[in-house]
Amino acid sequence: MPHERLTHTPAPVVPGISDSVRVKAGELLFISGQVGFEEDGSVPESFERAIELTYAELERALKAGGASYEDLVRVNVYITHLDQEKLAVWRRTRDSIVQIPEPSASTVIGVHSLYNGATIEIDAIAAV
Repeated sequence: MPHERLTHTPAPVVPGISDSVRVKAGELLFISGQVGFEEDGSVPESFERAIELTYAELERALKAGGASYEDLVRVNVYITHLDQEKLAVWRRTRDSIVQIPEPSASTVIGVHSLYNGATIEIDAIAAV
């Protein structure tokens, strides 16, 4: 039986998963892990390009749920083989994309691997 308080938005790229789930009680939007691939489905050659594409997917998922970067309350960022250089590239690139006065709480987590060879994945929670 469907849950009346939950609305699931299917992911356009990966069938069978929810791109986001909107919860009416409390009005929270849960964005499942977003990864950015080139139009042909390949992994971007540069880490900076991967970040740009991943944030574009996050922004698309937020808009689909009626939210924006300003509505984010929690962000988890997963980066493969995280080191200080990759962290600096991520921060610089993120700051050029997400230009809001009050950033959300966030965590950056180094991981061994991600879906289909991606180098960065982001999941998030927004208050809408």
